[in-house]
Amino acid sequence: MAIDLSGDPTKAIDKAYERGHPVALAYVDEQGKPCLSLRGSAQVLNADQVGLWARKTDEGLAKAIRANPQVSLLFFGEIEGGGKMLLTGQGRAHADPARNDEVYDGMIENERKFDADKKGVAVIIDVDALSGMSLATGPFSQSR
Repeated sequence: MAIDLSGDPTKAIDKAYERGHPVALAYVDEQGKPCLSLRGSAQVLNADQVGLWARKTDEGLAKAIRANPQVSLLFFGEIEGGGKMLLTGQGRAHADPARNDEVYDGMIENERKFDADKKGVAVIIDVDALSGMSLATGPFSQSR
């Protein structure tokens, strides 16, 4: 089975912060401790990738995913166009400076203000599993 982030998953993730329901990202830091972070920069890049911005290239998320790329995403709230959705995902994250412009330009304006000099790096999540539920479409589950 393939991952398909089109439709409601994109409506959930893109600009989630502006709707008051940012995407939560779970990862393990370099000391092996679990971390949970709200990400206003989260955005669907294509059918099976989510992008976000890490403001620092050598610490925090960007450093942690070098040693352990496994991450989880969580969204619950209103989706673009109305309705609510629960969405969970798992995948592998990596920093990709070659995609900095794509991710930075796709972020909401408020997030770009926090790194106006573009000193951070694009983080790309290759989504391996996605599940959730919406009132409109009911439950769903996808995996590679």
